[in-house]
Amino acid sequence: MATGGHYAIELSVVIPTHQDAHCLALTLRSLGRQTLSPERFEVVVVRDGGSASGYEDLATDFPGLNLNLVHATEQRGRAAARNEAVRHSRAPLLLFLDADSYTSPQLLERHLAHHAIPGRPPVLLGRRDELHLEHIETALDGKDFLDLPRLRTEGGGDLRFPGGEPVGQDWLRVGWLFSYTHNISVSRSLFDLAGGFKEAFGLRWGLEDVELFYRVHKQLGVNELNFAFDDEARAYHLPHHRRIERDWNDFAANRELIVEQVIEWEFFGMMEVYGSVERILRYRAAIADCVQQSTCRIGPAVQRLAGALPGPRVLWVGTGSAEAGLPAEAITFDYSAPPGPTNYHLVGMNPPIEPGSLDAVVSVDFWRHLRWSDLCQFVNVAGHLAAEVHLLRTDDPATASLPPGVAALDYVRRAFETAFATELTRVDGLGDVLILRPLPAADGPALVEPAGS
Repeated sequence: MATGGHYAIELSVVIPTHQDAHCLALTLRSLGRQTLSPERFEVVVVRDGGSASGYEDLATDFPGLNLNLVHATEQRGRAAARNEAVRHSRAPLLLFLDADSYTSPQLLERHLAHHAIPGRPPVLLGRRDELHLEHIETALDGKDFLDLPRLRTEGGGDLRFPGGEPVGQDWLRVGWLFSYTHNISVSRSLFDLAGGFKEAFGLRWGLEDVELFYRVHKQLGVNELNFAFDDEARAYHLPHHRRIERDWNDFAANRELIVEQVIEWEFFGMMEVYGSVERILRYRAAIADCVQQSTCRIGPAVQRLAGALPGPRVLWVGTGSAEAGLPAEAITFDYSAPPGPTNYHLVGMNPPIEPGSLDAVVSVDFWRHLRWSDLCQFVNVAGHLAAEVHLLRTDDPATASLPPGVAALDYVRRAFETAFATELTRVDGLGDVLILRPLPAADGPALVEPAGS
């Protein structure tokens, strides 16, 4: 935006670096040949400790760039380095790149153009194609990668997507799952509102970017379309040394820092990413349906079942627990109540509950929304947590269309007989209850002994 013949800085490019000056030099060179006028953007690089070798001349090697190279004497990790870079930035829009994100000439212009149009999703994801040995000379020569079809069919697509290409549009509804800071832009005000990167991830690799953009997503509203994707806003991933086993160990350790017990994180990393997208969208829709129609009600089940359960330490899955008069020992997955210390918004794939600590698990109709594989996982996990698992199919007319029908319920019972002692019973005024009691494992005792043994 011109003012009196001068351009204001509209975009801050944020880059952390640690002992990868050889990659950073190529990335800075690519930023020096942008179609966007250099007066309109700045590049803020934070060297996150480590050796200064290779960085000495970078500040003067790119005189055409508005470059601010900040040197941190102590390595604190990617999250802290990016936060430090943001503190040194001056523009209202932030574009996050990695030191090994070689950019196409139109990258910055594409990001600015997206955010210039009111009403567009407030987070823009660009694509990043993988480069290999045969591509290094092109980057060293400062050229763009024009033969994209060949690049993408030779193992050089965007690794976030199956086959290197995004499929459909549904994934953007949970775009935070794909929000890696190798090519993504967001306003400075929204970044600040979300609280910036979580520095507790420390020096470990992975998740600091996805976790931030999950918080951005929550801030904007999880039912809103908060993410957009521009296939022409391209960057390329320069080859660099990776310690794959260490990185995955870091990822697993960082996963433990995610404390929110909600469906979004329950399925993150449990399967390939599009499987996670499908589950999150499916079960969020199921929860919305239960809440809006006041189905899966825990209260009537408590009135008619509680006395028949082996004890008060019960996990109740459904809605409306506030009116149920539950004992203090109870835990809930009550989707109509806010999450809290004893109420989780989970499906039940791996809840934070100690094995053997419950008397029973009772799912009021919600189990009928689950995919078969997820239902199997739910009952297997529930069988480790409790002595009994109760799958309640109520007579509520609003749930009549949900599977299984009455005729199929006995088939479900028989399907679980290999791992559970099963009992199908009718409770007047409530519905049909399939009771599962874990059998001892063939190779040793069960985690939870069957009731009455």
